[in-house]
Amino acid sequence: MSMKVLMLTCQYMPDVFGGAEKQCGRVSKGLKNKGLDVQILTSRQQYKGKAKEVMNEVPVTRLYSPIAPDLLGRWLPFSVYWLLRVLVWGMFNHKQFDVIHCHQGKFGAFVGCCLARLFKKPILIKVGNSNQFMDFTALKAKKFVGPIMANFVLKTKPTVVAITDVIAQNCKDFGFENIINIPNSIDVNLLDTLKYSEQSLLKSNQVINLFYHGRLESIKKVDVLMESFALLAAEYAELHFHLIGSGSVLASAKDYIKAQGLDSKVTFHGEVSDPVVFIQQFDVFVNASEAEGFSNSLLEALLAGKVLVSTPVSGASDAISMGNNGYVAASFEAEDIKKSTIKGIQLHQNNSESVKAFSEQLIAKQFTVEVIADQYLALYKKLTGTTK
Repeated sequence: MSMKVLMLTCQYMPDVFGGAEKQCGRVSKGLKNKGLDVQILTSRQQYKGKAKEVMNEVPVTRLYSPIAPDLLGRWLPFSVYWLLRVLVWGMFNHKQFDVIHCHQGKFGAFVGCCLARLFKKPILIKVGNSNQFMDFTALKAKKFVGPIMANFVLKTKPTVVAITDVIAQNCKDFGFENIINIPNSIDVNLLDTLKYSEQSLLKSNQVINLFYHGRLESIKKVDVLMESFALLAAEYAELHFHLIGSGSVLASAKDYIKAQGLDSKVTFHGEVSDPVVFIQQFDVFVNASEAEGFSNSLLEALLAGKVLVSTPVSGASDAISMGNNGYVAASFEAEDIKKSTIKGIQLHQNNSESVKAFSEQLIAKQFTVEVIADQYLALYKKLTGTTK
């Protein structure tokens, strides 16, 4: 009999396309391909939405909650409602899973720990962010119920999966004892080297195409990213920036670029259906984020073989080898991002093929879905005490 894994996430695709949801999908399918019985338990906000479906070969159960269950705060009654629905579901289905795998250490981790205690199942919690934004810190910061929930999770003594060394230290400082490092994964099948060929209209020996793709929210510091580009544009005549994605700070980014008179040098693409394929057109990935777990955008640019430039966030030094495939800026300031981007441009101009080769080897060794799935499989076996 194959091992049965319950993936628990408060929301899931297509309702949310965040990093945690992407990783949940990738790892679930990777484990399914290794013969494990994997299912995903999540929420849905549409009463008449699909309660059950199969996505990427993995069954997904969606329990109705009018409001996303992890919002808490004034929406706490809906969080409690979803918790009760999960526990009732567990009463009827606890024999259908051997181990609980929570994605993010926020409210979903509390729900997972309730399931684990009630039905005596081992549980692991993958933490998705670092430092002041670390998942358990964010949970504890919720008024009234946050400290109670965070303490409950601590006392459950789950195995915590840290996707970087920074997060591992954050979890240790928070009080967790059972911590293991397993990075995020990337699906190499996302890459399509044929769609954007050398005949692409963007390909030019003169123009350097910088880009960022991902959620455009305040934590991503798009304002600093645009400021660093303005500094670069003053020094490089043949430079273009591509911003791919949407979010609450998109309008202010457009306003800033217009005020700087850089409309002709920046293209706002909005959301695209296949970002990994889309970014193959461009040259240098630039990330100005102030906090990450392990950036999916960074991993996707790594897969595409692009030169990488990032602020010194969690995960940056795991994907970027200085001078081999990119540079980590000295600080989170626009001036330092500009300096590292200049180095990145030079690296692209002089060694783009060696950058691709280096990143390809790095992915094969550390970040493929198969490699990460094997690490989770070994962890499941350890937690359940099985050898199958």
